[in-house]
Amino acid sequence: MDHQPLERKRNSQEKRIFLKLLFITFWGLFLLLNTWTESIEKLMYLHTFGFKWVPKPDFLSFFIFNDITLVHSEFIKVKSGHFIGFAIMDFLLFSLLKTHKSSVVIALIFAFITEFFQLFFGRDGRFYDLIIDSLGIFSVYFITKRFTTEHRS
Repeated sequence: MDHQPLERKRNSQEKRIFLKLLFITFWGLFLLLNTWTESIEKLMYLHTFGFKWVPKPDFLSFFIFNDITLVHSEFIKVKSGHFIGFAIMDFLLFSLLKTHKSSVVIALIFAFITEFFQLFFGRDGRFYDLIIDSLGIFSVYFITKRFTTEHRS
């Protein structure tokens, strides 16, 4: 009995899983770099990053909403980055896990971690940014749900 085709198929699946895990890891690191760097402007325009540790952040600042009205020249670009970045994360997780519930939960936890820990890196982690991240995640959920439902029909 020849087990070679079965073994080749298993090796191919393992390689795909490894590559998906690698993409998720790199994307997660990319998101962390963008959300935890000291200055997003320096990262965007000077392509430099730095980290500043704040051992005792103001946790209540996470719930400040009045600064969302302070629209700056990069506001749309930065908020789109939140939306798209976490949409991609959810899509990558879904492509690996093949279950919406798990991919959404993991992506939401990751979004919370990135926003909350911005407070420790001298950034302004905000609840409204978590909402924008979540909108990106749920957009992918609804799009993939619709396409997988249509595909089954």
